[in-house]
Amino acid sequence: MTGFPTLPTGTPWFVVLPDSGVAAAVAAEITDHATESVRYDSGRPWLLGDWPRDGIVTAVTGRSRITLIGCCPVDAAYLTRVLERTRDVASLGTLACSLPGSFHIIAEIDGRRRVQGTASGTRRVFYVVVDDQVIAADRADVLAAVTGGELDMHAVALALLDPIAPYPLDDQPMWRNIEAVPSDHFLLVAGNGRPSRIRWWRQPDPVLPLAQGARLLRHALTEAVGVRAGMGGTVSSDLSGGLDSTSLCFLAARHPIALVAYTGIGRDPGDDDAEWAALAIENLPTAVHEILPREDLPLVYDGIATTDEQLDRPFIGIIDRAKMLAGFHRLAPYQPRVHLTGLGGDEVLEGGPNYLYTLVRRRPWTAFDRLRGLRAHNRWPLPASLWMMLRPRSYHAALSDVAAQVTGSGRRQPLPDLDWAAAPRLAPWVTADGVCLVREAFDAVLGSARPLAGTRDQHCDILSIRSGAGAVRLFSQLAAPSRIPIAAPFLDDRVIEASLMVRPEERSTPWEYKPLLKEAMHGIVPAVSLGRVTKAEGSTEEEAGLSANRDWLLALSEDSMLAALGLVDAEKLRAGCRYSHGPSLAHEPLQQTFACEMWLRVLAGDRTVKAQPTQA
Repeated sequence: MTGFPTLPTGTPWFVVLPDSGVAAAVAAEITDHATESVRYDSGRPWLLGDWPRDGIVTAVTGRSRITLIGCCPVDAAYLTRVLERTRDVASLGTLACSLPGSFHIIAEIDGRRRVQGTASGTRRVFYVVVDDQVIAADRADVLAAVTGGELDMHAVALALLDPIAPYPLDDQPMWRNIEAVPSDHFLLVAGNGRPSRIRWWRQPDPVLPLAQGARLLRHALTEAVGVRAGMGGTVSSDLSGGLDSTSLCFLAARHPIALVAYTGIGRDPGDDDAEWAALAIENLPTAVHEILPREDLPLVYDGIATTDEQLDRPFIGIIDRAKMLAGFHRLAPYQPRVHLTGLGGDEVLEGGPNYLYTLVRRRPWTAFDRLRGLRAHNRWPLPASLWMMLRPRSYHAALSDVAAQVTGSGRRQPLPDLDWAAAPRLAPWVTADGVCLVREAFDAVLGSARPLAGTRDQHCDILSIRSGAGAVRLFSQLAAPSRIPIAAPFLDDRVIEASLMVRPEERSTPWEYKPLLKEAMHGIVPAVSLGRVTKAEGSTEEEAGLSANRDWLLALSEDSMLAALGLVDAEKLRAGCRYSHGPSLAHEPLQQTFACEMWLRVLAGDRTVKAQPTQA
C-alpha cells in the first residue's frame, strides 16, 4: 500500500501556506476540497480548510495578520488591538496564556509566521518542508495527502504497543518527513522560510495548598465551561454521575441554555452510573435527561468492520465507536451546539503515586504515610516499594529498561507505578520483524531522550494529560460526521495549569477520591453528588463485546493488512481473539491491533472484509 491518505471530508481541518509560488501550486490541488479560506493581499491563500464559520476570528492590520480557530472568546476588534501593539510573533505568548478556551493561533508579522496549538495537545500542529517552504496543518494526514507522504513503518509498529509507547515515541506522525510540533512549543517560520520550534508553555511549580489551588481550579473550570455555554442555545453534556461530568453539568446549568444531559447505562450489574446520574438530575430541574438503556447500548467492537472515519493516526477509541455514535444519535434531535465531555478529568485531576520519590526528600514522614496507604490499596511488597521510592534513577536508565522489556531482552521492573514510566507490551502475535522495528525506534531516541519535566511525577502528569488530549482530539475526528462538536473543558490550558499548581500529595492521596475537584466544586455541585467514590469499569462489556464480535475479528485477521505488511502473525492473532481472564489480560492488546488494522484499511480505501465471518 502507498499510505497516501485523501483529504478528510465532513471533519474540520486547515492548512497554513506561505505567500509563494510553491504554496500556490499546492493550494491549487486542494482548493476544491476546502470550504473556507483566508487570503493574503496577493490573493494567494494563507489558510485553506474546512472549519465552522463561527469558530474563526481574523484581524488584519497593514502587513500583519492573526487568526484564532476554535473556541476563541474574543472578536476581531480585540485581535486588531493585539496586532497594533505587537511587533513580533514571538511576543504573542501572552495572548495564548491569558485567554480561556481552546484554539489555534496562526499569525504573520513582518514576514515571520507563528502556528500554535494548545499546551494540552487537544489542538496540534504538524508541518512539512516542500522546496524550502513550510506548510503547516492541524492534522498529519492532511499534510500527507498534500505532499504524498510515505507511510512510516516504525510508527505503525509503535502503534501496536499496549497501551502506548513511552515518551518521546508516543508522538510519532504516521508518515515520513512530517514533523509534529510538541504541544508546549509553537512553530516559527522565519522570513527565509526556515522552521524552528519555540517553547511557549512551561509546567507550573506544584507549590499551592489544596484550598488555594481549588479556588484557582474553580475559576478556570467555570470560565472553560462558560466560553462554551455562555453563547446560549442547546448544550449537551455527558452525565455518568461521576464527579467530572456532574461538575460540567452543574457549571453549564448556570447559563441560559437548554441543557441535555446524556447517560449511557453499561452492562456491568455493578455499574451504578444510573443511580448517581438520577441523583444529579434531581438538582438540575431544567435539564432534559436522555438515557440510553443497557439493552440499547452497543457492545465493544460492534460495527468495527464498517469503520470508515478517517483519522490521522490509529486510535483504540474505534472499539467504542458504535457506543459513542449511538449516544450522538440520541442527542441529534436536540441539535446541540456543542457537547461537553468529562474526558481528561482523570488525567488532569489525579496524579500518579511516583511523587513519593520527590516527597520523601522533602517531607519524609508524609511520604511514608502515603506509602502505607498505597500499599494497603495495591498490595505492594514493602522491600520493592522502598527500593523504588528511594532509588535515584535517570530517565535514560528507565527508558533503557523499558526498551529491553518491550523487546523481550530485559526483565520486568518492580512497581512501575513509582518509576518514570511503565513498560508497555507487544502482543504475542507481533512478528519478529515488528519487534525489530520497535527496537530500532527505541535505539534511535535512547541517546537523546529527556523527560518532559524534572521529576517523575511531573513528567508522568504531562504525559498523561497529552495522552488524554490525544484521545479527545481523535474522538473529535471520529465524531465529526455527527456534526456535534466535542469540547473537553478539563483539558483547557488554564484548567490544567490550575490543577498542576497544587502540591501532588494533596492533589492525589490514597485516602480520598479527587479531593481537588471536590473542594473546587463545593457550593456548585450538591454535596450528595460530591460524595461518590465508585467508578464503573468495563470488563463485563469488553468480554461480551469480544464474544459477540469474535467472528468479525477472525475475518479481519484472515485478511489482515498488518499481516500483509509483515507486522502480525495472522494465525496467532486469530488464536488471541477471545477474552482472557486472570492477571495477564492477554486480550487487551487486541484493541491496539484492530485499531491499527482498521486505520490501515481506511487509509487504503479498502474496507471490504474478504473472508466472511465464520466461527473458528
